[in-house]
Amino acid sequence: MLKPVKMVKIRVIGLNTYKNIIIDDMHDLNVIQIENTDQEVAKIFNIQISNSKYKMLADNLSKFKGFLSILPERPVKEKKYFSSQEELLESISKITIAGELSRLKDDDDRYNSIIRESQTILKPLEIISGFGEDLSILNNSYVESFIIGSSMENASLKTDYSIFTDMGNGYSIVTINRKNEPEFLSLISSKTYDIMKVPELNGTVKDNIEAQNKIIADAREYLNGIASSLNALSDKYYETIAQITEQLEIYVKEEEILSNIASSENAFAMEGWIPESEYENVSAILNKDSNNTVMIKTIETKEDPPTKLSNPRHFKIFEFFIRFYSLPEEYEFDPTLIFALVFPVFFGLMVGDAGYGLVILLVSLFIIHRIDHPPTKSHIPKKISGFVLMIMGKNSLKTLAKALIPSSIIAIIFGIIFNEFFGFTIYPVPFQISPAPVPVTHIGLLLVISGYIGLAFVTFGFVLGIINNFYIKHRKAAIAKIGWILMAWAFAVLGLNLIHRVSLSPTEFSSLIGYIMLIVGFIMVIVFEGTLSLMEIPSIISHVLSYTRIVGILLASVVLALVINTVFRATLSDPFYFIILGVVILVVGQLFNLVIAVFEPGIQGARLLYVEFFSKFYFGNGKQFSPFGSHRRFTLKKFDKK
Repeated sequence: MLKPVKMVKIRVIGLNTYKNIIIDDMHDLNVIQIENTDQEVAKIFNIQISNSKYKMLADNLSKFKGFLSILPERPVKEKKYFSSQEELLESISKITIAGELSRLKDDDDRYNSIIRESQTILKPLEIISGFGEDLSILNNSYVESFIIGSSMENASLKTDYSIFTDMGNGYSIVTINRKNEPEFLSLISSKTYDIMKVPELNGTVKDNIEAQNKIIADAREYLNGIASSLNALSDKYYETIAQITEQLEIYVKEEEILSNIASSENAFAMEGWIPESEYENVSAILNKDSNNTVMIKTIETKEDPPTKLSNPRHFKIFEFFIRFYSLPEEYEFDPTLIFALVFPVFFGLMVGDAGYGLVILLVSLFIIHRIDHPPTKSHIPKKISGFVLMIMGKNSLKTLAKALIPSSIIAIIFGIIFNEFFGFTIYPVPFQISPAPVPVTHIGLLLVISGYIGLAFVTFGFVLGIINNFYIKHRKAAIAKIGWILMAWAFAVLGLNLIHRVSLSPTEFSSLIGYIMLIVGFIMVIVFEGTLSLMEIPSIISHVLSYTRIVGILLASVVLALVINTVFRATLSDPFYFIILGVVILVVGQLFNLVIAVFEPGIQGARLLYVEFFSKFYFGNGKQFSPFGSHRRFTLKKFDKK
């Protein structure tokens, strides 16, 4: 939990007779990240890889994905187990609907094309429905006609070869001599016009509208028949096709992994990373399924293992923030748990208002429910939802909302302590020494507390850094961090003495202790890190003081809310139009302050951990553990088979 999962690299050597079985096992176990086989081992096996089945499986996969794209979706009620590729191919041979599906798809495309074509013809016909003459007089060997918005009718289009017929509905028919078409089109191209061609048809507009509507109705009737046929096929075959498609995807993935495997005529070798805790279970399964002919062993390597985080279920959502920063190496502390416990406290303290905390909590719950249960029709403007989803995907948005739930609850708790409800004070507080908000009347105390928080976190970060460095045998770096701790505490002691007007003379005991820690720490840093590292001394002071931003952001929100509420109260004794203005200022101002209360505490809370805390012990740059496997929805693993 406090460290990533311990990983080991294994090598598996076995007979080709069991190669597919072993690969199946590895896929369904989903705990092995397969790597390229070591070059020295690969030379022994000559890397003779055969992918003869790959094309056949890939072609079938493409075909069955096509089936699924055509067939209406159906629920898959049962999961199917395929014991081998042979059984899968036998199931594939029973699906003989390719020709029928192809015909239905072609017919569907054709009739939809007919409908689109007729609708294209109908649009101009409906605009000129008041035209009572035969349409042939508008388009023939001598003339051709266009429909133009009446607002577009101007002197530049009225020429001696054009005739305008006003339809009385905002559109006109302009008829021109065909020999003047190039000149007319040149006039049109010089500006933007609402223009369309009158269809070249015979008969009245009314007769043609009826004919096109009849074509559309007939095409839709054919489409209904096609839909019925597809639904019947889907009822019969969809579940089986979905199961086959998923299994084909798995077998194709298994064939692709062969490029990482060294193989000879009779044997194969593969390597990969696996959690140490899974080694015994994997060994037992592979030995059992290969009749104890496979050889499995751990191998020594100087490669950095991939990182697999292991945190309690309720803390896993905060792994998102660690991945966003950088994954830890295997030997490092996993800061997820620390982040999960500290970030909500920082966030809640910086918000410090029960009203804002309640709104953030309700919005977070709404986002989670909305993503899990999307409505058929959304009332949120598409521009807003599209902008939000452009910044982060649905899963990231849901993770952020879940992380804000404990943060908002803590904001509510601090808001109750501070007697802050959208900037209003609701009840008398024993330690509230004036009508002003609690944070305003206790600035000095809060700043001192935030300073102690900063000192504690900087110290804790260095302690974790000492442990990390001792673990990887970087003893000089570990001892140097002890020196940094001494200097940080020395600055804190001397700084507090200065604030409290305590003498800085060495004759004062506390100041003497400060000077001793400063000198010892200074020497330790120079000896074990070098003189260049002394450039970091100002950063130690700034990192401790940086935690006072917690109070700064809290005060900014409190004071802004106080100003907004004061303006609102001032308008209550004025005429009603000033009261309306006050309400508008109150609502808009509180919404603005609420947005700040989400973004500023979130950004600054994460920054205090990323920059001021992680920098003391965290190396990062870990590689994500990506085990070979798939999420099954429609098929069973062999281990699930009863």
